[in-house]
Parts: sequence; C-alpha cells; structure tokens
Amino acid sequence: MMKRKYILLTLAIVIIGITSVACGKNAENNSAEISGVQNEKTDTAKESEENVLEDEPQNESPDSQAEQPEEPEQQSPVIELSNTYRTKFSTVHAVTYPDFTFDYPDSWTITKEEVTQTGETVTLSNSNGATITFSHIGGVPEGQLGGGSSDTMTRVEVSKAGDSQFIPGYVQAADHSDLGTFMVAKLKATGQLDMQTDSDFQDVDGAVAYAVVPESWTGIRDDVRGAYAGEFAFWYSSYISFIAESPTGQFTGDEEREIIEILSSFRTEY
Repeated sequence: MMKRKYILLTLAIVIIGITSVACGKNAENNSAEISGVQNEKTDTAKESEENVLEDEPQNESPDSQAEQPEEPEQQSPVIELSNTYRTKFSTVHAVTYPDFTFDYPDSWTITKEEVTQTGETVTLSNSNGATITFSHIGGVPEGQLGGGSSDTMTRVEVSKAGDSQFIPGYVQAADHSDLGTFMVAKLKATGQLDMQTDSDFQDVDGAVAYAVVPESWTGIRDDVRGAYAGEFAFWYSSYISFIAESPTGQFTGDEEREIIEILSSFRTEY
C-alpha cells in the first residue's frame, strides 16, 4: 500500500512539473508574440511616418518651377492705305509719259500739287509737319542735275528699309530696266565737311530721311551737296524722286511705319 502511494505521489510530481514547463513555454511564446506584434506596430508606424513625409508637398526652388509663358508681343496696328494719288503731268500736257501712283492713309493729306511746263511736284503732309514729296524734274539732260552748296558737303549712309513696288520699264523707246530692283531706303546723315576749313568729314548724328531708289545705291555717299529731292533722284527720261523728310530730321515710330508703307506703294501707271 505504501509503495502504491509512493508511485502515485511521484506521478503527481511529474505531472505538476510537466504542466509547469508547458505553462512556461506558453508564457514565453505569448511574450514573443506580443513582442512581435509590438515590433510590427512600431515598424508600421515608422513606415506611415515615412509615407506621410514623402506625400507632403515640398517647397520647389525657383529653378525647378515651370517657367511662366512670355506675354505675346503687341502687334503694330495695321496701316490702311485708303487713298490713292496719280500724278498729272502726262494728262495736263497730253504727252506720252508714265503716270506715277502711290497710296496713303487718312492721317496724311495732299498739301501741294503743281504741274509746270517741264515737271511736277506733289507734297503729302501729316499733322507733325513731316512731308513726302514727289518731284518730276524735267528739262535737264541726264547727268546734268547739278547745283547745291559749294561750301559744305554731307556724308549720307543709304540702307534698305523696305521693299518697293516700283518696277522700271520703258518710257517711249527708252528702256530703264537696267536700274534694277528698287527699295525704300533710309538716308542717314553721318558726316559733315566744311570745304573751306575741314580736311575730312566730322562725324555727326544727323537727320534721317527716306527715299525710293535703286537697291544698287546702298552704301555711303560722301558727295551730297544739295537738297535730297535732286541728290536722290533717278533718271527716268527725266529726273524722278520720292522723298520723305521731317522738319526736325527725325520721325516717330508710327511715322516711320507709315512712310515706309507709302513709299513702298510707289509705282508706275501707263
């Protein structure tokens, strides 16, 4: 009987020991699981913070910002050449000679018309006193249009400012097509010479004018002594010039655009 009790007591002790070990392992497993969950939560929180930081808008530097589109340039107003003038020399004298035609806007007015036995003058003016003058100088043989000052000489730079509609052709039997292509030229005075005292030109920022002339005239003229109406006239079985000038020697931007358009419209009518 005592032996049986001893065996039962031993079994009870063994069972209690096994139970204690199992509980200990379960506690360790539970602790590990809790620690793992906590670590996962910590990692998740860190990832969330990183995602939030990544999602937050960053202040862009001025260099990284998109460039603002440039504002379109203001377009110059369209110049409407609503009026047309035709010269009258051939009609008045009933002779075979081409008429010349040009167009102009309402802001310019014909202020002078004169037909003589040998030529014609037409002056177009605006409110600022700028003028565009057509000159037909007849009765002078080719190469004999002289005159001007014997004391001073002007150096003039001739440069292209626009195209011209004028196409040289025949005047009766004379063919003037060898004049070539014409242009609207800017005439800029760049030097002045007093022939009594100077040995060379003195540089000046001089007056500006415009004229219809052959493109072959582009360059520097250092022999200008007289009025531009004669100095920049071309031979067309008489001398012809179409010149824009200003009393101040300068033009506004609007005037220059209008003048170039008017001079560009100069052409012949047969």
